[in-house]
This record gives sequence, C-alpha cells and structure tokens, in this order.
Amino acid sequence: MLDIGHGGSIAPVGGVADATVVLEALTRHIQPHLIDAVLHQTDRCGCRRRQLPAPMMVWLVIAMGLWGDLDIPAIWRQVMGTLRSLWRVAAGRAPPTKSALSQARGRLGARPIRQLFVHTAAPLAADTTRGAFYRGMRLMAIDGWELALPDTPANSKAFGRPATRRHGQPVAGGYPKVQVLRLMEVGTHLSVEALIRPHDHGEYPVASALLHQAPAGCLMLWDRGFYGYSLLKQAVDEHKHVLGRLKANVITQRIENLGDGSYQARIYPTAKDQRRGTNALIVRVIEYTCDDPQRPGHGQRHRLVTTLLDAALYPAKELIVLYHERWEIELANDEIVTHQLARPVELRSRTPCGVVQEIYGVLLAHNAVRALMHEAAVSVNLDPRALSFIHAVRVIRETVPWLRTASAEQLTPMYRAMIRHIAGGRLPPRDNRINPRVVKVKMSNFAKKRPEHYHLQHPEKSFMAAIAMLN
Repeated sequence: MLDIGHGGSIAPVGGVADATVVLEALTRHIQPHLIDAVLHQTDRCGCRRRQLPAPMMVWLVIAMGLWGDLDIPAIWRQVMGTLRSLWRVAAGRAPPTKSALSQARGRLGARPIRQLFVHTAAPLAADTTRGAFYRGMRLMAIDGWELALPDTPANSKAFGRPATRRHGQPVAGGYPKVQVLRLMEVGTHLSVEALIRPHDHGEYPVASALLHQAPAGCLMLWDRGFYGYSLLKQAVDEHKHVLGRLKANVITQRIENLGDGSYQARIYPTAKDQRRGTNALIVRVIEYTCDDPQRPGHGQRHRLVTTLLDAALYPAKELIVLYHERWEIELANDEIVTHQLARPVELRSRTPCGVVQEIYGVLLAHNAVRALMHEAAVSVNLDPRALSFIHAVRVIRETVPWLRTASAEQLTPMYRAMIRHIAGGRLPPRDNRINPRVVKVKMSNFAKKRPEHYHLQHPEKSFMAAIAMLN
C-alpha cells in the first residue's frame, strides 16, 4: 500500500492509519506529545493496532471545530490528508465509514479531550499584547451561553430542553440545549476554563470554580447575574479584582462619597449580618446614565460594583468604559457559533458523551486559532481583536494540506508566511454601538423592535463624553 510521507514522497505503509499525522498548523498550541500524555493518563492508548488509532481520533474531534460545515468522513479526509486518502483508496483500502468513525469517537470518550483542553488552556497575553491589560491587571471575563443539540432522547434526558407555556399548558422547546460557562482572557478571546451543565442550571453556583482558575491580580468582568457577596469575597481573598453590574433590586449601605462621583458601600452575606453589622465587605459603587438621546440606555440608571476602591487610581469614567470590554466574550461566542460551527443545530453529537467531547474539541480548535492570531498580532504590534477570526480560520484551512506535505526545511518559512497572512486580515475600526436592545421575536426578555428603532442616527458624542454621573 502507498502513502504520502511527511516530506511529500511516496512511502509504503501498513493497513493501520499513521497515528503521527497531525494538523501542522495547530501544533504550536496543541503539541503531539501532550496528546500522547493525556491518552496515557486517561488509559485510552489501547494495546491493539486499530484502523482508527486514538491520536488520530483526537485530531478528528479538534478538526470538527474547524470544518463545521463538513460531514465527519469529509473531516476525516482533512485529518488524513486528501492525497493520502486517495492513495489508500487507490491501493484498495476502503475509507472508514461514518459508523466506524462514530464508534472510534465513542471508544475515545470525553476525558482525553477535556484533559487536553486543561493542559493547553492558559492565559496567553504578554506585556507586549495590546488591549489585554488595564493598569497592569489582566482582563478576564466570565459568561455562559447555550448550544442547540440534536434531538435525541439521550441528549434530552442529560441536558434538558427549554420550555414555555401556551394557553396555560407547558410546551417543550424544539431542541435540547446545553449550557457552557467560560472563563476567557479578554484581550485574546482564549478560553482558560469551561464547564458544561444542563441548560436549566443556574450560572452563579459554578462561577466560583471559574473564578478560582483566574490568575491572581487579574480584573474580572462579569454581568449582573454573577453579582453576589460570596463571589466578591472570594475574589478579595484570592487577590483578584472585580468589575460588574449591580442588579436593580440590590441595596447597598453607603459609607462615603468619592470625588469622581462614585461611592464606597458595605454589602453583607445575610440580612442578619446587616442588622448586626458583621462580615461586611467594602465595595465601590458607580452610578451613571447617558445624556446623549441618540445612544441606547439614554436616561436609564446604570450601576456598577467593583473591588477597586481607589478613585484616584481607577477613575469612575474609565471603569464605565472598561466594563464594556465584557462584551468581548459575547463576540467570542459568535466566533464559535457563527464561523466555526456554522450549523442550524450547532452541535452534531447524538449522545451526551459525544456532546461533551465535541464541545471541548471546538474550544481546543478555537484556542488554537486564537493563539495563532495572537502570534500574528504581536508580530505587527496590533491588538489581537483587530484581526479577522474568519480570515484566520480560512487561512489555516488552506494552509493545512501544504504544511502536511512540506519538507522539514520548508515548514518554518511556510509557517511564518501563514502568520503574516493571518496578520493581513485586519478588521475595520469598530463603530460606536447605537442599536437598542430590542428583538423582533415575541416572548422575549428584551423590548419589542418597533418602527422608531430602524434607521438610527450615529451619536455625535463619544461614549465617554455621554457619561453623566448620578452622585
């Protein structure tokens, strides 16, 4: 039988797939020796020489996060290499069937992919990374989002499905959904930790585990759903800082007004502690509105809470503008769902184990792409978020077959050329957000979109100039 070797020459091989084949473009971030290590750690190496060895299946799961628009056999051809696959067929060996690939994924399981994610997920930004720090503090964010799953009894039982009521009767949603909570480095969009839960489980109970994984000295950005005494206390105890929104019904005990319009306040774990004045935690509250009629939220009262107590070092208006960096995690979610998966039902796995395996594979692929984008951005002194994610994905897809067949002498210059190509995909400057939070669909938490929400004019003031402090 014939096969294409690493240097591009034709070499004889046996009937078993060559487990050393990798997606060369991604091996800077996902190193093959780490794959071997996690397979040994999770006892997934096996003693039999299989047609579909475990290392190849790891790469298949990762590749599912790069070629979301292809079916599994087509993704397998990307992992093997199109030319390699053609030679195997020409030599009389039939390609693996979809069911064989599914069974091999089942043998692999989810644990090796989870462990590989843990071994490779770490904050990436360096001091030279633009946009990744605020006054020396690494910017991190926590948030969750839901992914639609194939409608199978197993997925429904494991993860549940959304429900509503119609004419007083409960109505189940069309598809099961899974909830993914992520800890992300804001400046690079790199996932540092991710936890998978049924869709109807609250986000707050597991936020503590995500916060624990954040590096000391970072500044954590989160939405109002994560506000709570226990998380703020944990952040202070672990020498981490927080900037987040306050719920409208939260009452704080004001201590002192500060010169920038913010004020210090006490919060308590329980009403009993508040009556006794025990276990108080001092925070800083920033209340503001927007005085530009052309901006969303005009005239509304907004409140932020932070553990950064020094108003001279951390001015309120700077923190108000900085809080909007939290939306980077929403943009990263869109990168995954819209550009990586690109499917009406985002995930394709029909079993709970497959769902967990696929999610961590998708996050591994996203982290690998983002790591290459970071390298490209640093090489030209750009903020990594100024580069196009979909451009980077397309460049990597196009480069994979060429790197696979390149000689050892060609790999380094070809890799550098790929990095330069990724660095060339620059996004236009971001516009100020002018769209109100309204939607067309019924039965939503957001206001309904109406005629006055169309054809909005761009505001004359910048966001910073439109901030009006309320104290």
